[in-house]
Amino acid sequence: MVRPPLTIVLAVWAGFMAGPAGAQTTQFTVVSGASYGPTIAPDSWGVILGTGLSQSTATAVLNSDGQWPGTLAGISVQVNGQTAALYYVSPKQINFLVPDSTTFGAVPVVIGNTNGGSLTGNADLENTAAAIFSSDSSGTGPGAILNAVTNLPAPFLVVTPQNGGSDPRTRLAVYATGLRWAGNLSHDPTLTNVATSVFALAGDQAGNNYQLAVEYAGPAPGYFGLDQVNLVLPAEMDGAGVVSVELTADSSLSNTVTFAVNSLPASSLQVAGVTLSSSFVAGGGSVTATVEMNGVARSSGFPTTLKSSLPTAQMPAAVTIATGQASGQFQITTLQVAAVQNATITAQGGGAMATAALEIDPVNAVELAGFTVTPAKVQAGQNFSGVVTLTGALTSGSLNVQISSNNTAVQPPTVVAVAPGSSSATFSIPTAPTSGVTTPQTATLTATSGHNSATATVTVVPAFQFTLSSGTVTAGSSVTGTVTQGQNAPAGGATITLSSSSAAVEAPFSVSIPAGQTSASFTINTTSVTAPVTATITANDLAAGLKQAVSLIVSPASLPQLTSLTLSATSVSGGLPVTGTIRISGPAPAGGLTAVLSSSGSLWASVPQSLTVTVPQGLTAASFNISTTHPPTAQTVTITAKAGGISETATLIVQ
Repeated sequence: MVRPPLTIVLAVWAGFMAGPAGAQTTQFTVVSGASYGPTIAPDSWGVILGTGLSQSTATAVLNSDGQWPGTLAGISVQVNGQTAALYYVSPKQINFLVPDSTTFGAVPVVIGNTNGGSLTGNADLENTAAAIFSSDSSGTGPGAILNAVTNLPAPFLVVTPQNGGSDPRTRLAVYATGLRWAGNLSHDPTLTNVATSVFALAGDQAGNNYQLAVEYAGPAPGYFGLDQVNLVLPAEMDGAGVVSVELTADSSLSNTVTFAVNSLPASSLQVAGVTLSSSFVAGGGSVTATVEMNGVARSSGFPTTLKSSLPTAQMPAAVTIATGQASGQFQITTLQVAAVQNATITAQGGGAMATAALEIDPVNAVELAGFTVTPAKVQAGQNFSGVVTLTGALTSGSLNVQISSNNTAVQPPTVVAVAPGSSSATFSIPTAPTSGVTTPQTATLTATSGHNSATATVTVVPAFQFTLSSGTVTAGSSVTGTVTQGQNAPAGGATITLSSSSAAVEAPFSVSIPAGQTSASFTINTTSVTAPVTATITANDLAAGLKQAVSLIVSPASLPQLTSLTLSATSVSGGLPVTGTIRISGPAPAGGLTAVLSSSGSLWASVPQSLTVTVPQGLTAASFNISTTHPPTAQTVTITAKAGGISETATLIVQ
């Protein structure tokens, strides 16, 4: 992507600071910075509108790190607890960059100032909030749109000669915000082009609608929060005049803006292409051809001359594209042929020429009909069979069929030849070595001959596999282990021995896979631990000479947590005792649960000398005494209990 020109960005920013004309509100609201719609999106520009938002007006500049500041004119903005970058602050408007987030819905927005005051509101934050910048900052009217190649503004033509290459159709760069994460809920930063999740619909004043192709949608290079959508202008829009356009990203519909499309000079109209309804046909059949222009035909229509390179493909000598149309159709009829023929169809007009290829096949030509594999599941390191079938037997010569795989676990021959007189061919397909397949792999194989193809699917399984139902377990609980062979166990079954590297994990000595079966499951028990233990469990298939090890993490059983600290009195005369009580979330474990005590004023209110209190095993609460002395003046003392990283406090006033 080419970095957008500074001129368009400055124009966007200028309107951005101005806000919607006459915008006034008695409460602050949060809206899109482009459309002023009620929804904002992560990494997009948002606007806060209200009164008394700040005491002064300021426009930010990038700091030494190339970032917008988090505080401007003493003002900061937090969106769902995250600090937003600021661009513009005034008493009635704040322009900010919405922080990245994958939490959506109604979120709090807090405006803070250096004096400690704050204003609180909320915003509707969604993954996408498609919005197009407009040149007059109203959210409507002419959009912030340029020719993506020349960087020139509207009016546009449907052809841009500066494009170079074989496709001179004009590309527009539409500048927007709020759509860079369309179809990307996890915000994977490697997905920089979300064009497949963005759609553009245009309409002219005559009522014609145009679905515009989207070639790029995503961040505009070099600018925070600015998105760019590159659209292709179709020839049908030639001379459309003022055109409206709106974007849809996921389910978010943007505001509507406009741009103008002028007419190409009549002298520059020419043939742009020719397409066929099918690139092949059986001799005696027909196809529909379409001649395409680079614009629309004027009042007298647009004449084109037609030609075929072979007499077996017949068509009219010319076709005239009707007034106001950008394309015209004609029929190509073919004659029967004894062998495959390839015709070139040519259309000429306006000094330009376009061609298309048409394959004419014999009516009774033998073609690929199907592709199968046997068996559908195979063990790694072994071969399986593939069969390609034809629509009939070959009367002369052989037929080559290309074979491909989408998974390296299956390695078919690249070409299989069907012999003369045959209607099928059987061939062997190898799989990856045993060491290369540790989990089941599914491969799709494709057989291709000419314009026909067929697919078949096979699953390659490991020769031996050992899995656990979970890789972690709480001490005292169990997990299920499963051993699986690539082939059925022989008569008498298959014996798999097991071992564990830790006494905390108790696996059976061995497990048997019954005859004719491929797997067996068993229970692995665990014992109490005081700290996490990682055990290696090994399954060994001695007969096959294969083994596999897996890891199991055993975590200590969770301890109850401290939930409260209460006092028998909140105020006491010095010299009188007070009782403190701690409570925990569940029965205390063996040995009890101990909390550490402290006092912020031990001279006036002291906790037990041991500085601890223990909840006995099986109980959920324990009490302790607090002794007090008479202070010269009333003292406020904080008593604290702490256990397992959790602290609870209570306040005592000693008179």
